[in-house]
Amino acid sequence: MSDKLGLVQLAGRQNPYLGNTYGGGPTLSEQTSSLVDSEVQAIISECHSKALTLLREHRRALDALVQALLDHETLDEKEICEATGLPPAPPLEELPHTPV
Repeated sequence: MSDKLGLVQLAGRQNPYLGNTYGGGPTLSEQTSSLVDSEVQAIISECHSKALTLLREHRRALDALVQALLDHETLDEKEICEATGLPPAPPLEELPHTPV
């Protein structure tokens, strides 16, 4: 989950959508719950910051894409590249694998 918590399972494997209910397992301590909340907030804040940075870095390309979509409604990859000035995306098999 995070560097502070490591790879831990904090909830049971029961699924309320399949007829099982939560609450039968051990509960988290107040300290662990607070740490989980803090780590979730840190992860969300970091992702939000990265998203804003990417949007700012690519603002001109995004604005050009918006205008092209308003003008044509649908675009293929070539038209997107022409409108934004960005290169074509590499094929998926060429992208590096990043573990989640």
